[in-house]
Amino acid sequence: MMVSLSAIIVVGTWEVGGIPYIWNLATKTDRTNLFIMDTDFRSRYTFWTSIVGGFFTWLPTFTTQSQIQRYNAVPTLRESRLTLFFNTCGMILIMLLCSWIGLILFANYYNCDPVTTKTITSSDQLLPLFAIEVLGRYPGLPGLLLAGLTCGSLSTVSSTLNSTAAIITEDFVKYYKPDLSEKQLLIISKTISITSGIVSFALVFVIAEINKTVNISPFSTMLHGTLLGPIFGAFCLGMFFPISNELGTFLGLISSIFLTAFTGLGNIFAGLAGKLPDQRLSLRTDGCTLVNQTGENIYEFEKTLTAFSRFSDWKQMHQQDSFLLKIWSISYVWQPAVGVLSSFILGLAFSSIIAIIQNTPLPKVNECLLSPHFLKFWKMLFGQKYLNKMVDFTSPLYTGNSAEKFKCSKNEIIKKNESTTS
Repeated sequence: MMVSLSAIIVVGTWEVGGIPYIWNLATKTDRTNLFIMDTDFRSRYTFWTSIVGGFFTWLPTFTTQSQIQRYNAVPTLRESRLTLFFNTCGMILIMLLCSWIGLILFANYYNCDPVTTKTITSSDQLLPLFAIEVLGRYPGLPGLLLAGLTCGSLSTVSSTLNSTAAIITEDFVKYYKPDLSEKQLLIISKTISITSGIVSFALVFVIAEINKTVNISPFSTMLHGTLLGPIFGAFCLGMFFPISNELGTFLGLISSIFLTAFTGLGNIFAGLAGKLPDQRLSLRTDGCTLVNQTGENIYEFEKTLTAFSRFSDWKQMHQQDSFLLKIWSISYVWQPAVGVLSSFILGLAFSSIIAIIQNTPLPKVNECLLSPHFLKFWKMLFGQKYLNKMVDFTSPLYTGNSAEKFKCSKNEIIKKNESTTS
């Protein structure tokens, strides 16, 4: 994948006109302004959406089952942290390369926007169009691009299918059918993986239809925020607050999913209806020409899209929008943050209400399941005596191996029928 991205950047930069031309053109059209400090949540791309919104967008991705399986594949915690560090560095590099490719595409189609002229139906198709029109002159380069995209997607899909099969088998099949043999569980796990693969392949055709009217990036971020965001918020609630309980967390999770689905789908349908603020920067079609079969120019397109100022024109035009439309107009980049925070806050609120209504002592939470930093904070805030009512500091936790238990306070593994070993 890195080879294909690098090849596209080198050849694309050369073909379009070089680094100075691309950068100067992007700067002149206000596409390199990294410090847009507008605090309006409706502003699609600002410094805050990139830093804060991006933080909540990426954080749930690194806590999914497929990622945790990668962490557990190495022998020590230190090596898990190193893999996460190197993965983060790699992702930053890929994001920078993809951003430069975006500038290459803009510079190449600066005078003739293919979306406006209906050459393509979505901006997601710009890169394939560029590969055909420009990179196609270099034998093998479009194939290298396709191979890079395929390799990148296959690595993600394979780990996702594997983790899906593991979750369903461990958390559901074993729970309801505890007497199944290892061979039977293996067959069931493989069947789940194959079925999930077929379903995911079928969704390709669904996404292709959706992409005709909706850009993939907002749509995928909406799904990401609606599903992964609330789940991550629920995990954070369990790690940070010993008062959280199963029912309260579940109610918070479900409420968050409905809330984020409502805002996300509202954003998409309002966009399809043309009711969202148009925050696009200037695009031109005055460089486009239509050519007939004899090679003669039929006519030139006139400039059809006027530049809009992000912070004046679109805000003035949408001052009278209803409250609901303003909610739907919130930048899609904030969707994961809404999912994480709403699940966390609502889960904590429901857990507290349920604890008050039940008026009975809550079952103690094993210290291994809580963040050690937050344990220190709660101890400093409430004292050890109060914390002992909610946290179990004495019982070791099963590691998954029936012959092993782990005692967090002493950071040691207790072997069954053996002396304690560090």
